[in-house]
Amino acid sequence: MGATILTCVAVVAAAVGWNDYRVRRAAGERYVLALADGHAREIGLAFDSLARGMRSVSSSVAFLESGGFADEEAITREALAAFLDRHPHARSVQVVERAGLPAFVDPAVPAMRLQLGPLVREGGRDWELGIAMRIHPAPGSDAPRWLAGRLGLEFFDGILADHEVGEHGVATILTRDALLVARSDTGTRHTGLNAAQSPVFSRLKVAPRSVVDARSRLDGRDRVVAFTAVGGLPLVATVGMTPRALYGGWWTFVAVLAAGFISLLLAWLAGLRFLQVAARRERRMRRSIEASEEAVGHLRERVRDVEAQYRFLYDQHPLPACVFDRETLAILEANEAAVHEYGYSRDEFLALNAAELLAEGRLEDVREEVQAYPRAYGHRIWLHRRRDGSHFHALIFASDLLSFRDRPARLVIAMDVSDRVRAEADLRLLRRAVAASEEGLFVLDVAPDRLVYANAAFNRLTGTGVTGEGLEIDPSTTEVVDARATAALREAIRRGEEAAAEVHDQRDPDDPRWLEVRMGPVPDAAGVVTHYVGLVADITARRRDAEERAFRASHDALTGLANRDCLIEAIDRAVTEHDGVVATCFLDLDRFQLVNDSLGHGVGDELLVASARRLEAAAGAGSMVARLGGDEFGVLLRCPDEAALSAQVEALRAAVAEACTVRGVALHVTPSIGYARHPVDGEDGQALLRAASQAGAQAKRLGRNRSVAYRAAFDPRAGERLELIQDLHRALQQDEFELAFQLQFDHRRQPRGMEALVRWRHPERGLLGPGAFMEACEESGLVLRLGRWVLGEAARRWCQLDERGWGGLRMGVNVSALQFQEGLVADVGGAVRRCGLPPGRLELELTESVLLASPVEARTVMQELSTQGVSLAIDDFGTGYSSLAYLKELPLQRLKLDQSFVRDLGRDPGNEAISEAILGMARSLGLAVTAEGVETEAQFSWLHARGCGEFQGYLLARPEPFDAVLARLGAPG
Repeated sequence: MGATILTCVAVVAAAVGWNDYRVRRAAGERYVLALADGHAREIGLAFDSLARGMRSVSSSVAFLESGGFADEEAITREALAAFLDRHPHARSVQVVERAGLPAFVDPAVPAMRLQLGPLVREGGRDWELGIAMRIHPAPGSDAPRWLAGRLGLEFFDGILADHEVGEHGVATILTRDALLVARSDTGTRHTGLNAAQSPVFSRLKVAPRSVVDARSRLDGRDRVVAFTAVGGLPLVATVGMTPRALYGGWWTFVAVLAAGFISLLLAWLAGLRFLQVAARRERRMRRSIEASEEAVGHLRERVRDVEAQYRFLYDQHPLPACVFDRETLAILEANEAAVHEYGYSRDEFLALNAAELLAEGRLEDVREEVQAYPRAYGHRIWLHRRRDGSHFHALIFASDLLSFRDRPARLVIAMDVSDRVRAEADLRLLRRAVAASEEGLFVLDVAPDRLVYANAAFNRLTGTGVTGEGLEIDPSTTEVVDARATAALREAIRRGEEAAAEVHDQRDPDDPRWLEVRMGPVPDAAGVVTHYVGLVADITARRRDAEERAFRASHDALTGLANRDCLIEAIDRAVTEHDGVVATCFLDLDRFQLVNDSLGHGVGDELLVASARRLEAAAGAGSMVARLGGDEFGVLLRCPDEAALSAQVEALRAAVAEACTVRGVALHVTPSIGYARHPVDGEDGQALLRAASQAGAQAKRLGRNRSVAYRAAFDPRAGERLELIQDLHRALQQDEFELAFQLQFDHRRQPRGMEALVRWRHPERGLLGPGAFMEACEESGLVLRLGRWVLGEAARRWCQLDERGWGGLRMGVNVSALQFQEGLVADVGGAVRRCGLPPGRLELELTESVLLASPVEARTVMQELSTQGVSLAIDDFGTGYSSLAYLKELPLQRLKLDQSFVRDLGRDPGNEAISEAILGMARSLGLAVTAEGVETEAQFSWLHARGCGEFQGYLLARPEPFDAVLARLGAPG
């Protein structure tokens, strides 16, 4: 009998344990599924925010294009830049046509709907998602356009970081085609991993949200995984929690049951001595235990279900919600949406009172609201403040609670209506702006052909006298709009299309005006055009400006001569029309700068005008004289033969060379003339003018005051240099430059820094060193853009070094003379702030020529750089002519011994003496020394023995890509 009782108790205990496990399991699955739903909702909200930003850009572009602004492209770029500032994870967003669409874009998707592309990783960069949205077509075109760009995966960092998934829990974002995007524990380290074998995707084919048991291939842990497909996006949000985190307390419960069973067994053994008494006690105990366990089990399950339901509804509510004490106003509870919206941690949020959430208002205002409105259903909008100081307008829904944690409380739900408040304010501002606009604005009702609105500017510009709504169009408009314009506008209205017309207002014969009328259709919900919105603008000044600009665009403002473009067009026409000799002259006034320097620019300008008149007179009919800039002129000559051409060129030289009296001063200025003939020297205006310019330069070299005909031998490599410069422009635009890094070591051969060396990966010539292109870069000024890119890229790479534990290494960057003179301090300051570079980590390498060009200015710039924590070094030291007395005054930290001295150490006593002197001088001045070009052990030993601190060269490390350098460094020792 006793054994039977024990067996029954054991069975009951097992049943209770199993029932508790089942309940805990079900609650855990509901909890993790709720987390997955919240995770998916946060992803959707984040993409909704991104989509709203792109729609805002689309609206801005459409507004700018319809408004006819003069600088649409610049303002559009500003709108795109503002979008990228608000959404820093979006990259390379631009307006593209169908031909430039990424492959993932579906043109059939309706406008203003965000499309996501697959995961991509180009050129060793970070993983990215393609993004695109179809926007409004350009005015006057039906061709669709898209906003397209890429989205960095750091976009998901904030979403993944906010989840509480317990120990070893993980929140994950995957694509619908089973590719891993990001995880909360490893970020984007495993991005692109194929998860098609996961049971999540087997179940996803059946249901958009569910719970599965799965083992991770990354860390081998078993988890209960809930997944939810993100609505409208090709993404899947998952949350996985370990069984221990979900229902680990079950083992404690089982232990308690086991302890009870053992106690019962011991009691039974002890009761054998008193069998009859024990039997009665056992029966009473069994009935009591069974009744208690059943009651406790039912009660516990009910409480858990109710609590889970309440917690789910409260925590997963999409709007911020909190409960505060009606008497003290202390916040007692808050859901995840409130914590996320206000930016506090949960502990910080629960330490606040309700009034501390207000940006405007006092504690007494909250108390008065609580007393006056026990139930407040959106009757008032409050201005709330987030933790970061930003504000938003909150529409409040509140209700008093009888008791919450034994306190009189109030439940509050806050809806962010900032967009609505701003829209209402914008609408009020728009109404005032329309009324006060200097341009005429009107609204036309199509069906009755009635004017339902017109502002004061419309009445003033058209003279119709329309002042109210619903008035008929005044017949006097026919005095303003001619019949052809009226017919065009009415035809556009009949077709439901946009309309535009320019009309000549001749009501005042002494002051005729030009008006521009633009109208756009306004359809109703069914797409039927019911109204037209129109604009009337006085474009008289614009037309006059356009006429003046057209003249200025083709003529020189000082002399009234044609400009370069106009001359080239005339030459192109002449070579197709003229049967004789067509020649182009390039004329440069000799030593004209002396006139400006000695007599002033006013006299110089008058001399230029006088020279222009003389050239026009000497060139004769059928020719053209143009001012190319400064003291340079171009002349188009049409001559019957070569002899006439030579005589004509000599006439030009003689005309300019005659003495010219300006402001009472007789000036003698001679010209140097180069000329080229068609077709032997060039086929078009560009080629002929270039050849004439080269011939003019030869005339200067031959002694000035002469004319020289072009010969091909003057500059055989000019075309190559021009092609190289054009290739460099393209390379900068298409990111063809890259950096190699050469490590620098101390005498123990431990890395102490590295030098960033620029390389050009030419699409045809392969990888090029700076010797192949740097001279052309400096000549064309492109070295400024290239230098800024190198500086920013080197700083970014140092940040990656710091993440790998090598933040103590210096990053050396070479600086050109032009870069040193043009905003280097601001460029360096921006890089230091963006990447958080500690003092001494960025080292700028300057040549001695930079310091000698302008010593005083150089010292000032170097001192400003030093205050920013930048280390300064002189590169290739010993090859220039630095003043040692001046050198000690500069804020230097390092000298780099030129490899030309290092190369012959052990063979050339002279180089050894120079190197030893430089090392001794550096010690005296307290400067570190890095030897460049160390290629042999003998050179290393010689330099080390004489106190050289650091070494750089092929003996220790060659220039390598950054990934190879990281692999070489490995983990810090």
